[in-house]
Amino acid sequence: MSNLSLTLALARKDWRLFWADRRAALMGFVVPVVLASAFGTIFHRPRTDATATLPVVVVIEDAGPFTRQVGDELLNSPRLEAKEASRAEAEAAVAERKAVAVVLPIGFERLKAWQPGSTDPRPELLLLHHPNAGAERQWAEGVVSEVVMKRVAREAFGATDGESAPPFKVEAATVSPHPRTQFNSYSHSFCGMTLQYLLFWGMESGLLLLRERRRGVWIRVRAAAVPLSCVIAGKALATAFVALLQVLVTFGVGYAAFGVTVDGSVVGFVLLAIAACGLAAATGLLVAAVGGTEARARSASILLILAVSMLGGLWVPAFLLPSWARDVSLALPTTWAMRGLEAVTWQSGGLTATLPSIAAVAGFALALLAVAALRLKLAERAVRAGKG
Repeated sequence: MSNLSLTLALARKDWRLFWADRRAALMGFVVPVVLASAFGTIFHRPRTDATATLPVVVVIEDAGPFTRQVGDELLNSPRLEAKEASRAEAEAAVAERKAVAVVLPIGFERLKAWQPGSTDPRPELLLLHHPNAGAERQWAEGVVSEVVMKRVAREAFGATDGESAPPFKVEAATVSPHPRTQFNSYSHSFCGMTLQYLLFWGMESGLLLLRERRRGVWIRVRAAAVPLSCVIAGKALATAFVALLQVLVTFGVGYAAFGVTVDGSVVGFVLLAIAACGLAAATGLLVAAVGGTEARARSASILLILAVSMLGGLWVPAFLLPSWARDVSLALPTTWAMRGLEAVTWQSGGLTATLPSIAAVAGFALALLAVAALRLKLAERAVRAGKG
């Protein structure tokens, strides 16, 4: 038999082995779909949600009319979901991270007499927030500052609502090389969870090869004078084909259930999917080559896959990560794979926009494959020399 025939025969063997346990095979397609659906639902924000409101508890401790007017404007603000409460109720709501508390303390009424250039001590306004609610605190501070300054302008200068408004109008516009820039949480989650599960499938494939190396299957293959290159190519081919099927099923469900579409280059999407499947296959071979025992290899692989998934922006968008994490992530294949998939899905990027990602992912796959092949070759040589 030619090497190509041997490679295809070994790939068919692994393909049949994958489908031997139908329930386990089915879970390989169900799990990434469930994870992607869950992440997409959690982070989904409808486009009509432009008037989102912030839960706020207003505590009015000063009995003056100016303070009362500020409190009423906060309670009626269309940007706040505000209600009035006591200090104790406000602190309880903040501790449970249900709201941000705005406290107008005793002495706040003195702000009514404030004049530009005044050196008198400024009244205090207290914002209570949960340690993990820094963004909500900034949101509340901006709204409160606007309300208070408008009220001060009315009191100090007799300005009307129109006269106390800012003398400029703010308009927001996005600038991007892609024609469509509306973030799609479902597209992001299906891209991320698909890539993550491809790595986990590669790990499982590698653990199977590691198991075979310690059992009679590997001995029989070696006894049949099958070249090691055919064994490696057959395993990589079978792993890549299963991974490609997982990509098709996952994105197919995403399209049917959540409207996940390839709005950019279809060719770029296909090439990137093939490169990612090759990366999964190379990951599996590397696990089998350097894993040691199966238990040790599984633990180390899970830790590494979760780490590169998180840093690569597979869980949450990369812009939410700290700057040092974004810098480190440039050395990871998951970052480039995620950039490429997002470019051809919700960002409507063309083939040119995905070529750097395709080249990076393919380069990582070839590098890992070369390292795995070298380690397996050295291990096989040691076994034949009686040292393994």
